Amino acid sequence: MKNFELLNLENKEYFERELMSLISSLIDWKTDNSIVRRSNDRHEIIEITALPKSGQRLDDTIRYILNTIDRNINFSSNKFMGFPDAGNSLAGLAAAIIEVFLQQNLINKDICSPMGSEIEAEVIIWLRQILGYSFDDKIYDVTKLGGAVTTGGVMSNTYALMAAKRKYPNKRIVILPDNIGHYSLSYATEWLNLGVEVIYCKTEKYKINQSELSKLLQKYGENVLFIGVYACDSMTSTCEDLEGIYKIVNNYSTDIWLHADACHGFVLGFSEHYKHRVEYLKYFDSCTMDPHKVLWIPYTLSIILMKNTDDFASLSRSNALIMDDPLSFGKTTPFIGSKSYDSLKLWMVMKTLGTQKIGEMVESRIENAKKFYNIMSENNAFIMANKDILFSVIFQYTPRLDISINQINTLNRKVYDKMLLDGKFYFHGFEINVNGVNRFVLRYNSGNINITEVELEDAVKYIEKIGKEVSNEQN
Repeated sequence: MKNFELLNLENKEYFERELMSLISSLIDWKTDNSIVRRSNDRHEIIEITALPKSGQRLDDTIRYILNTIDRNINFSSNKFMGFPDAGNSLAGLAAAIIEVFLQQNLINKDICSPMGSEIEAEVIIWLRQILGYSFDDKIYDVTKLGGAVTTGGVMSNTYALMAAKRKYPNKRIVILPDNIGHYSLSYATEWLNLGVEVIYCKTEKYKINQSELSKLLQKYGENVLFIGVYACDSMTSTCEDLEGIYKIVNNYSTDIWLHADACHGFVLGFSEHYKHRVEYLKYFDSCTMDPHKVLWIPYTLSIILMKNTDDFASLSRSNALIMDDPLSFGKTTPFIGSKSYDSLKLWMVMKTLGTQKIGEMVESRIENAKKFYNIMSENNAFIMANKDILFSVIFQYTPRLDISINQINTLNRKVYDKMLLDGKFYFHGFEINVNGVNRFVLRYNSGNINITEVELEDAVKYIEKIGKEVSNEQN
């Protein structure tokens, strides 16, 4: 059999055997909690192999991928504790497989994705309900949905800024938080080249300093186009005082676009216990969400919602060749032509789990973070750098308190580098200003609620162990 044949009746049994074996191996990998990645596998350059001219059998190519699978990061490992993107939802994984085989293109409904367009419209409306935005249960034109499924947070935040500039074309000042900012908002301002100027507002305890925001509003006046806040920020998971920000801005002017990057925090809306923390999102002009970060969904899936559906409609364009159809998403997704069926993953997760179960799982994730914080707090070898615990715990290892901040930062950078080389556990590492001091911190933020308290304790012991090793090497 020629290995480069397309799928057909003659080779379907062969392909099915290969695929079933492959899926079994992939499931084994995702459920392997022994490591996060292969040890000593960091490379400073990418070496390109020779152009494959003669080709090889499909099973040989699959074998190569499986033999090198530990060179990939296992986000689903219980030892991966640095990011929430676990990607281990059964419904989400099944949907990812279905999506590939269905081969739908959501640029157009009738020609390319009759059912897929309906599924995508549903998840947008479902999330509008979670957020508290108005919604219709009968859609005659996708420009009236008030939102879109995009490739990621950068694209979603870009749409928000584009809509703001369309609404207020003569304004140019964009206000964002300093210290805790995520690259997606700043990238949106840079790449669009809209002639805006970004002003960073001081933060305090990882939230916008409201008195400083008031001063900026007074200083820049009618030139203020857009104010972006985080619910929750990507570093500490601190949820902004959304009510306070809304009231300050609304009292000053109703002609300022107020945007919330809620890519991490929108899931609080599923929880009966925590949804009050994001209640005021419903008053913001736009809100971005990343289900691939916080709903256990395989990459990638982001969503932008706008309170006023007409604001969203201002981004739409049509084309008689393939998009001149009121129910085709190609007209409402700038920078995206052919459009993948990623929304199926969110639809299957929400349909399978239901909002109540999702809320309970979100609460379990928060409880795990609080357990980790308590374990760390009881250990004198660690300095805690945040207290309002939702999803993230940021900390530093220190063998003693009489060493300088620079020494502590250097030590923790080396701990982080050693952890990457080991490949056994993973915590994120980055620099952030803590109470006026720049610190290099490690960060727990796991979306994997399979992690047990024993595994959390083992992770703390591991960080302390390599911290001692690095400290001894420095002395």
